[in-house]
Amino acid sequence: MNHRIDITEDKFESLGAIAANIVQGRRGDRDWDGKLISEPGIYRKIPMDAYHDQLTVGPSISSSGLREIENRSPLHYFATSYLNPDRPEEEASTPSLDFGRAVHTLLLSEDGFRDDYVVRPETYEDDAGKWKPWSGNANACKEWLAARRAEGKTVLLKSQVADIHGMAERLSKNPVAVDLLRGRIERSIITKDAKTGVWVKSRPDSIPRDTIIADLKTCNDASQVAIGRSIINYGYLQQMALAITCLEEVGQRQVNEAVLLFVETSYPYAFNIKPLDNGDIHTAMRQNRRALNVFAECLKANDWPTYLDNMRTWSAPQWWSDRNENDPTLPALKGKAA
Repeated sequence: MNHRIDITEDKFESLGAIAANIVQGRRGDRDWDGKLISEPGIYRKIPMDAYHDQLTVGPSISSSGLREIENRSPLHYFATSYLNPDRPEEEASTPSLDFGRAVHTLLLSEDGFRDDYVVRPETYEDDAGKWKPWSGNANACKEWLAARRAEGKTVLLKSQVADIHGMAERLSKNPVAVDLLRGRIERSIITKDAKTGVWVKSRPDSIPRDTIIADLKTCNDASQVAIGRSIINYGYLQQMALAITCLEEVGQRQVNEAVLLFVETSYPYAFNIKPLDNGDIHTAMRQNRRALNVFAECLKANDWPTYLDNMRTWSAPQWWSDRNENDPTLPALKGKAA
């Protein structure tokens, strides 16, 4: 049984107009031909699943892989890497991930938003021909969802589309935000590291027309403290540092500044534009170099060890030592106990 989506076409048309306001211009870069890449460059039309798979003639690694090695361990990286033939099946996407991708698709994609996404109806028609509120337990609703998955569509709620519309409209009214996101969109930068021979991949949101590179981040809280935690916890400095390195290695103009644009996903859709400290970017470049060296060593040895500080003596932080060593209530120990 076919079920109609209860949303007007005008909604998608207005979304597309806002997106067009934010994303302008297209420069000719190399189109991916579906074969293993053997030349460094900037490529268009590489699907995300291909980007994270065996994309180049030799082993490759992206920013997420380098961050996993640097902040966790080679073992964590290899466990879910395309290089691991015994990796577990990927978990189904979550609603929050789907929503985040939808925001990026609308604000940054050069392809049609409606090609990849569909809005879930709020009602359904039962076997008796009666219209009822949507129910995840109803067979008709299950059939509709299964059909959309078979078409490769991601299902969004009408409320989510309204939020995406609000975010896009908020950003489109700010000239700085518009300018930051105006560049070459959905490009994959492929380079070959001269030191290790490893292929490196980067996929920034927007390749700049000038000397500033920017990346869009969705969040619940765009306050200074909250986004500071996100920058550290998610390794955004490493991500931006790798994009800069890759751009410069394929002969693009030098990037002088990296900027993160955080936008909240609920009303009133506040945003916070954060230029990143160049000194921190330089430190992150050094982290990427360390992780890349480790990756190359693991490839050569075919060994993916656990945490690199394994068996290293742990010492308490200085604040703990200061607090306890100066605590007069701690008793002195004598004899063997001392």
